[in-house]
Amino acid sequence: MVLPERTDDGTKVTSAGFRKVTHKSFTLPDGNVFTADVAGVDGSSAAAIIALTPHGKVVIARQFRFGPEKMMDELPGGLVDPGETPRQAAERELKEETGYVARNISYLGKVYVDAWDNTEHHYFLGIDCEQVAVPTPEDDENIEVTLITVEELIENAHEGRMTDVSAVLLSHTQLQQLK
Repeated sequence: MVLPERTDDGTKVTSAGFRKVTHKSFTLPDGNVFTADVAGVDGSSAAAIIALTPHGKVVIARQFRFGPEKMMDELPGGLVDPGETPRQAAERELKEETGYVARNISYLGKVYVDAWDNTEHHYFLGIDCEQVAVPTPEDDENIEVTLITVEELIENAHEGRMTDVSAVLLSHTQLQQLK
């Protein structure tokens, strides 16, 4: 299979609020040029964590989401800042959004949310998480810190009541062992 060839340098980026859209041009195998509008900038990363308390509850950052226009259960997470590793970002976001820290963290893997997104999403599993601080979310975040069971997490993933469903899939084996 002949792959399309990228014909630009990736610098044409448009802002849409706090989101970025990269316009990528490709020469297709048939010679036609196609411009793809892709979410995020080249090389962007995000990180999130499934955080479990010593009692096996999952720490959730519940908040209203404007796309689906409803409350969604979310894993604590966000963009990886410059100079930060995905693990550091997951730890930072967990503490900022929920006030929790994880005593033991393992890497679950990375995914692309869809074919039109540049962002690599890295997922972690945090064990023995304890609340050590008051949450300090961003100004535009209105988060309700909630604890749910592993069963509820899996059900929420199946029923479209949460984001970061890929993390649940990546952690399925470990979650089944921890139940």
